Amino acid sequence: MNARSIPAPTSGRARAARWLIAATTVALSIAWIALAGPTLAQSITLRPLADDAGVHLGAAVDAEGFADAEYTTLLVDHVNTVSTRDEVSMAVVQPEQGVFDFGPADAIVDFAVEHDMVVRGHDLIDQNVPAWVAGGTWTADSLGEVLRDQVTTVVGHFTERNPGVVIQWDVVGDAFLPDGTPRPTIWQQVIGDEYLRIAFDAARAADPEAQLFYDDFYDDLAVTQDAVASGVTIVGGANADRTTCDQVPKCVGIRDRIAALLADGVPIDGVGIRSHLFSPDPADLTQLTAWVSDLGLDWAITEFDVPLPVTEIASPESLEFQAMQYGSVLASCVDASNCDTFVVWGITDRYSPIPTGTGGAFDGALWFDENDAPKPAFDAMADVLTERATPATSVPAEVETTDAPTAVPPVSESGSDSNSSVVAIVVALAAIVVVVLVAARRRRDPGDPSSSRDH
Repeated sequence: MNARSIPAPTSGRARAARWLIAATTVALSIAWIALAGPTLAQSITLRPLADDAGVHLGAAVDAEGFADAEYTTLLVDHVNTVSTRDEVSMAVVQPEQGVFDFGPADAIVDFAVEHDMVVRGHDLIDQNVPAWVAGGTWTADSLGEVLRDQVTTVVGHFTERNPGVVIQWDVVGDAFLPDGTPRPTIWQQVIGDEYLRIAFDAARAADPEAQLFYDDFYDDLAVTQDAVASGVTIVGGANADRTTCDQVPKCVGIRDRIAALLADGVPIDGVGIRSHLFSPDPADLTQLTAWVSDLGLDWAITEFDVPLPVTEIASPESLEFQAMQYGSVLASCVDASNCDTFVVWGITDRYSPIPTGTGGAFDGALWFDENDAPKPAFDAMADVLTERATPATSVPAEVETTDAPTAVPPVSESGSDSNSSVVAIVVALAAIVVVVLVAARRRRDPGDPSSSRDH
């Protein structure tokens, strides 16, 4: 019979080494869990927060992007509203007279229906017209009929096909020059000021329930670029120094014209504010939109993004500036009693609203980067929506609170401070674990010379 081998007794130092390995393993596990915290926090979705805050948080979308699963997941998780870009613009939807192509627009509305969203129909009538309109020979009456048919057919299509889904229409957009005078589009040149009435009356007749908006831009740099492109005198747009409507000629012209239309009974419900914020010192929208409230209208952010210089799109300072603008503009809207719509002109820099590779000076305008990772702008929006969605309230001691909804913690605008705190906590926990485990070993093996303080 072979004698069974008996393992040699484990030395005290070996046992100590095993205890230290175990302690290290536990400490590293704690570190992993703690460090995962910020990543897990970033997995917060904005759509429920927007719903709770009563905000139509939206993104302009391209129908061809729906084949991209990652892109659609971002939309479904983070917005409750989608907006067309140019799918209902006359140049796209009616390329030939009387021939309407609703394919791209239908795809957007169908996506919204499938995912329980609502839709903004963006810019039915603007300066972009198909060749058959631009090159036609028209009278005021004949072009007026073309205009009326365009609005009636497009709005009526969705009223019948998907009632209640398209809740807002930008009926007319971009109708004024930087100096506040009417833009000389073919509509203005042939029909005159009356074309605005025709468009809004037709939209109201086709959908009595949807909100009808006039849509335009006011930002200083965008106004300057428009003046150069249009060959008109350069005048200032809205910025930190010109932040009321009276200080911005374009705003004055729009305000006065809308006031006159309202006085004549034209059915305008709101004013859309395009906000492609290229300027380093944008205006305070709370002040800039005061005139809209004075007219008893709603306002909405219809095209928002903050493009960054291409050399600065990864700069912490630029990302911080971008985040500040996303947060402040969203806060201006949700804090206003007459604004409940904030539409970003996209969601991920992979589908940038600013073409890349064309020598452009700006890019990185959206709230998810080219890897679909949330940027500081995302955190800023989450903070605003969290604060508005879960206001702090005092609850009397005797009131049962077990069924109260759980507040969603705000997402930090910067992960650096929280990461530093996590590291400090991890180090402390690791030290505690090591001390406790070594002490336990000593108590279990008091005779081990390696456990003695005296050598």
